[in-house]
Amino acid sequence: MKRLALVLIVLFTATSLLAGGGKSCELKHAKTVELTGTLARTGDGDDAKTVFRVADTGESYTVCEKTKRSVLNLSSDPNANLRIKGKVVSCGDGEELVIESAKKI
Repeated sequence: MKRLALVLIVLFTATSLLAGGGKSCELKHAKTVELTGTLARTGDGDDAKTVFRVADTGESYTVCEKTKRSVLNLSSDPNANLRIKGKVVSCGDGEELVIESAKKI
């Protein structure tokens, strides 16, 4: 019985760690932004990322994995200009963009 309990605890702990396996983003000190630009997918497979390219500045942000799938689906049209509202957060080694809403313009 003790062995079963130990196995269950180990499985629960491993599952919890894997479920939270994404990087940690600091949302408390996020900067709110409204930007115009385009979304694009870069890379293949596990290395694929979505990038938001800000219009007229040459600036770009990696889009955080916490962004809703419906927003990320807008990257299928790389020529679509978007007006986004979101937050720039410290994430891993740099800054990323969490997009809260997006509209085609």
